[in-house]
Amino acid sequence: MNRLYAMLAALVLSASTPALLSGQDADKSRELVVGMGKYEVELNPYKSIYAHEMQVFTGLYEGLFSYDPASLSPVRALAEAFEKTADGKTWTFTIRSSARWSDGTRVTAVDFVESWRYLLAPETAAEYAVFFDIIKGAKAYRAGRSKDPATVGIRAVDDSTLVVELDSPAAYFTRLLCHSAFVPVHSSLRGVRTWKPEAVIGNGPYTLSSMDESAMLMTKSETYWDAANVAIPAIRILFLETEEEATSGYNEGSIDWLTDMADIDALLYPEAIQLSPMFATGYYFWNASRLPWKDARVRRALSLLIPWDRIRVEENYYAPTSVLVLPFAGYKSPKGIDKSDEAEALRLLAAARHPEGKNLPPVRFVSYASDINDANIAIIAEAWAKVGVKIEKIIVPDGTPIRDIRQQGYSLSYTSWIGDFADPAAFLLMWTSDSGLNEGGYKSREYDKLVAASMEQDGAERLATLAQAEGKLLSDAALMPLNHSIAFNVIDPEVIPGWYNNPLDIHPFKVLGFGSPKARPYVAATGELQR
Repeated sequence: MNRLYAMLAALVLSASTPALLSGQDADKSRELVVGMGKYEVELNPYKSIYAHEMQVFTGLYEGLFSYDPASLSPVRALAEAFEKTADGKTWTFTIRSSARWSDGTRVTAVDFVESWRYLLAPETAAEYAVFFDIIKGAKAYRAGRSKDPATVGIRAVDDSTLVVELDSPAAYFTRLLCHSAFVPVHSSLRGVRTWKPEAVIGNGPYTLSSMDESAMLMTKSETYWDAANVAIPAIRILFLETEEEATSGYNEGSIDWLTDMADIDALLYPEAIQLSPMFATGYYFWNASRLPWKDARVRRALSLLIPWDRIRVEENYYAPTSVLVLPFAGYKSPKGIDKSDEAEALRLLAAARHPEGKNLPPVRFVSYASDINDANIAIIAEAWAKVGVKIEKIIVPDGTPIRDIRQQGYSLSYTSWIGDFADPAAFLLMWTSDSGLNEGGYKSREYDKLVAASMEQDGAERLATLAQAEGKLLSDAALMPLNHSIAFNVIDPEVIPGWYNNPLDIHPFKVLGFGSPKARPYVAATGELQR
């Protein structure tokens, strides 16, 4: 929304820098207080799919690698060392002997083997199991074609040595291992359907002390292998109802970081507004598992009727787009559907045995309340009225998981997807026929073959194949992209050092600290900052 961002920029440029409180050191005993929306938090990393949960997990769990907070490059975490064979297919990781669960027991290579086998088991139905497909035998096991977990290329040589065999070289493997799906889970939690906060045993820099619908408290783990370098003793996350509540807390100094909500007009310190491009895309997607939306000709026809030049506009979106994957160096984006073509739409409908839209049912559109969605749907409804297609809007109440409503039946819905690692595969793996993330139920043998072929490739060849796969996905109109997103946070990195803008909007709690507090405009400071 360029008008919004222009206003934000003006606010930032016009703000004066608050003066440092002279002679005052940061209070090293206080909590870091984070304010976010009124979300539920799924504590099981194998069931989680939401960005706010990924942020929480940087405190509770840790895998072989974690993210560098600025560059997002892989940083060795539980992997003290690693090596790979000349062909790039066999990786050997040395687990730190000092790695511990929060109950004090050692984290071993066997924990990784048993955890990943549990994640891959079909009955677990883990959302991100598809990310393991580059591992030898993983796809066959998670799909149920193999019943023997020993056929998966994961094994423990001893407590400290984990060996992983890949089907093909994967230059991005260490980046992938930063994702929370690759953390180990404690033996007491494997197979448990619902994780209770008091039963969570993690292996990260913090432990979960308490959680309810209003807040969660994490305290520094004394068993964490690198506890000496964890600066903040406790992190309190508040699940806030309104922007007014969030902004008031930040202005008063009782909240250090707002992750996704603020009344920008009421902020007393607009310099704390942090905006950055994200590896993320907002889009409408079809329920391609049911007729008539199962037919790609019908989906494409309706997409071709939409006047996209009235929807993908800079007044509504920071970065309008017709493609799924954010363009980047080395990746040549395919062409998406970027303009209407009524003649082609009518031809496709006739070929699909729905001449001029005959017998097409109403489109049940499910989304949260949104002025932009309302405006878009009005434009789309006008275009589809030409072929007799009506739209039924289903508004999801705030605080209700949208997936629960979709399961009651939908034709079209909206979502925004953040790439979980900096590679096109973070967007494209989810659309394969057997992916647990393929909520729309899209199925295409050609698409699956292209994604599978990319697993055997590297470099420019691999990126070209993935671009072909994206082109197929867009041509079939399984989804209709709207915009690439930006991250919005309110935080002062000088006050909370270790926090950096980055394209995944992931900020590992481990590296955050307390810097010098600042007096905010219109807030009286008399010797020390009141909290």
